[in-house]
Amino acid sequence: MSASSLTLTPSRLLPAEQGRGLPRYDLLGVERAKQGHLKQMNAHLASFSLQAAGCIAQLFNSAECDLVFQDFVSAGHFPPEDQQFWLEARAQRDERYRVFFSISASVIYRLAVIFFGGQLQAGEEPSQAKSLSDTEQRLLHRLCQYQVDILSSCMGLGDLGWQLTPVPADVLPVGPALWSSQATLSLGEHNHQWRLWWLQAETEAQLTDQRPVRGELEQAMTHLPVQLRVVMGQMAMTLADLETLQVGDVLALDMPDLVPALIGSRPCFNGRIAEQKGSLVYQVTAVIEE
Repeated sequence: MSASSLTLTPSRLLPAEQGRGLPRYDLLGVERAKQGHLKQMNAHLASFSLQAAGCIAQLFNSAECDLVFQDFVSAGHFPPEDQQFWLEARAQRDERYRVFFSISASVIYRLAVIFFGGQLQAGEEPSQAKSLSDTEQRLLHRLCQYQVDILSSCMGLGDLGWQLTPVPADVLPVGPALWSSQATLSLGEHNHQWRLWWLQAETEAQLTDQRPVRGELEQAMTHLPVQLRVVMGQMAMTLADLETLQVGDVLALDMPDLVPALIGSRPCFNGRIAEQKGSLVYQVTAVIEE
């Protein structure tokens, strides 16, 4: 037998190492809903960037600037960035919405120099351990206030009454699913970057409330496809008898009065075979409950 005549059947068994990497089935559609929301959010980025750039230009005395936000992507957690300053924006009119900003001291320092009409010198940057001055804090507050106001407006959320407060890195929420976007502001001869973090309100609620979603699960289960198998007859024979079977041979089947219907190996109904308009049909006579 030549090697070309062999047909290799792929194995239906996966080793445990490969099985661990398989994605979980999104039974309740949570992940699909989040991806749809994320796609919708990114669709507003161009308008958001343009409007935010206009406000920031006015903040810096109508200076020419260009602001670009990268597409929001999912982030499992906040990064352990000790050299970043964090600002939290919490919506007062809807507590589900929270936004965080992370920015370095050097970026705020450079923006403050430009804000006061100064000129940046080559290599002129503050120490990474430097705390923000009152002026730098006010500048950061206004910079972030513009962004959350415009972002919520672009997303159709209206005026949420954002309240901004500095937060230490060690008290950031642990575990919530985040969407993150990096902003790049071209102002003067430098590019200034920071990162915006959008906390997914519905995901945070799911993480803090561990009660079983029994109703949602039961509703989703009703739409799962199943195969119902009606066993009209079975017979036993030896392998020797099986080997002698040829095309045209007839096997005599004894059809019981009650015929079981199964899903997998579990019997669900008993019934009888009947005839309707020349076709065989299955009439349920009993429901098997376990």
